Amino acid sequence: MKKLLYTIPVILAFLGISCGTTQQTTATKNKPMPQEDINKMPEAQAAPVIKFQKPKTYKLDNGLTLIVVENHKLPRVNASLRIDNQPVKLRNKKGSDDLLSSLLGSGSQSVSKDDFNKKIDFLGANVNIYDGGFYINSLSKYFPEVLKLTADQALHPKFTKEEFAKEQEKLIESLKSAEKSTPAAAERVLKKLAYGNHPYGEVTSIETVKNVQLADVENYYKQSFTPNHAYLIIVGDVDFDKIKQMTKDYFAGWPKAPQTRGVALPAIKNVSQTEVDFVHMPNAEQTELKVAHRSDVRKNNPDYPAALLMNAILGGDFNSYLNMTLREKHGWTYGARSRFGTNKYGDLFKASTSVRNSVADSAVVVTMAQIDKIVNEKVDPKLLYNNKQKYLGNFVLQMEKPSTIANQAYDIYVNNLPEDYYETFLQKIDAVTVDDIQNAAKKYLHPEHARIIVAGNAAITVPGLKKAGYSVKFYDKDGHPVAAPKMNQKIPAGVNVKTVINHYIDAIGGAQAVKNTKSIKTVYEAKMQGGTLKMTNAAMAPNKFMSQTEAMGMVMSKQAFNGQTGYKMFRGNKKPFDAKENEKYQKGSQPISELDLLTNGKLVRIDNFDGQDYYVIVDNEGTEHFFNAKTGLKDKEIKHRKIQGREMTQPILLKEYKGINGIKIPSKIVIVNGVQNIELNLINAETNTLKPEDFK
Repeated sequence: MKKLLYTIPVILAFLGISCGTTQQTTATKNKPMPQEDINKMPEAQAAPVIKFQKPKTYKLDNGLTLIVVENHKLPRVNASLRIDNQPVKLRNKKGSDDLLSSLLGSGSQSVSKDDFNKKIDFLGANVNIYDGGFYINSLSKYFPEVLKLTADQALHPKFTKEEFAKEQEKLIESLKSAEKSTPAAAERVLKKLAYGNHPYGEVTSIETVKNVQLADVENYYKQSFTPNHAYLIIVGDVDFDKIKQMTKDYFAGWPKAPQTRGVALPAIKNVSQTEVDFVHMPNAEQTELKVAHRSDVRKNNPDYPAALLMNAILGGDFNSYLNMTLREKHGWTYGARSRFGTNKYGDLFKASTSVRNSVADSAVVVTMAQIDKIVNEKVDPKLLYNNKQKYLGNFVLQMEKPSTIANQAYDIYVNNLPEDYYETFLQKIDAVTVDDIQNAAKKYLHPEHARIIVAGNAAITVPGLKKAGYSVKFYDKDGHPVAAPKMNQKIPAGVNVKTVINHYIDAIGGAQAVKNTKSIKTVYEAKMQGGTLKMTNAAMAPNKFMSQTEAMGMVMSKQAFNGQTGYKMFRGNKKPFDAKENEKYQKGSQPISELDLLTNGKLVRIDNFDGQDYYVIVDNEGTEHFFNAKTGLKDKEIKHRKIQGREMTQPILLKEYKGINGIKIPSKIVIVNGVQNIELNLINAETNTLKPEDFK
């Protein structure tokens, strides 16, 4: 399997997956900046003045508020219905909200789901109806009809048992598929622990979804989908008077519900002192890290502009403390971010990232150090200036989007903001000082009362966390307290690299079959993105190998070694191996590459996942090989490699071993990738058929 690893970058390139590069234009690259320009602080410019069009409003007797911003530049209309409901607990019926979102738009009392979809498609509109309202994007000439159809679906839904059963099963299947997901587990535990008894702390599970009946969804709809605190926001090429009449026609009959909400919400409480809440995911390919505590930042707070810029410097921007340290300096992650939630009903501050398992403990320490840094140290004035300018520029650009105008109009109403809030906001941003940034950090960041959610392999990460002085509590993937998992299992006496590899040899066919195998050639194929990717690997004792990748019938890459010299080729560009590479491969490479571990492998630990123990052998290139302690087969390997100077963790699953001329090889290889897993299936395998000329 060693040669497979060469093909992975090619496969990811075929999918258009990249870790990203920074490019410069020739003019920028060749033109040096004078030193005095680098060190000189740019002169402050006045914040740009933006003309805001005042929305026109109208309130129906049932409580629905119409907000209209006329914009006749383009013949398009964006409309959204938003229901500002205080959250409620669904308890053992959690999932009723998700199912309501799925069922809305599946037919009304007068128009079926198919007819509705056909009409919307014919009119060229985009419509999304969910448990908190709906969204419409339409040409202005068709908007009246689209709004009428959408209002009918939202206000007069017809929920059928058939649709309910189908959507319930889909939701259960999606939850099942996420059960082993490390990011999903981290997010579930974060919600449950950080929100506590608050409604936002409820998590949808397979059990709660199974409890939901159609009557529960209908009841939830009646209680939550009401006009009492609803806003219909329309931005675009419309006439207010005509929209006002349409709103009366389509929504006046929407019955106002009894005020059953409004009880005091449970407080979101921070922990008394920083703690690590660990979710043991022994099969995790990466570790998920989240730092969280209650957010007291709100948009109607005078400190909001300073808190906004403070967070941008900490983790809200690419050039932030967190990202530049964890990604750019250490190369541990593809990105690290932070945010302050501003929901008036309760929200969190969160800083999050994904890192490879071996550095997870260090990533926790570094993340907390960056939070401490912005609390205890004043930021560089140049950094504050740059963040201001970036925010001002983005703000101006965002004003071109109808959705921005709609969001701002909605914010003013639901957050009790002054009418000129956004007109004067840029001036407030421009007025933020270095002292304001530190004051906001001291006031709204609470690292000493934060939960650090870590989902990953406890055996690898917990010892380092404890050494760093952190208190560690353990939870299952649903946020329930559990005992500490078995960690640092002692390797049994007599078990070593040789015994593990001998067990593997027995599992794939026995010592004699392996000895008789002088060469192996395998061909795997994957279907993806409408094309076929073919991977051919060949190896011949004592030290010849070839690896080739084809995409859509064209050779994308090839690597070959004839026993003395070799080369690698990518997209037609051929490059000979250097002396160091030739020397490396001249030392020998077995047709069954796992045998090389007898000389270059080290048995480092026992991992347990899915109830099965695995012996982990690390080779001299840092690749981890996982051998099933029960079957002897190698089920997984994790390659740690560098791309453009950054380390990347690449898991590969080996499945469904198949006998070929006396030895077993995996008939399915799965390259695990966060964007899209790649499944390669064996289409041909040969032993002892290769000749030296096959490695030219």
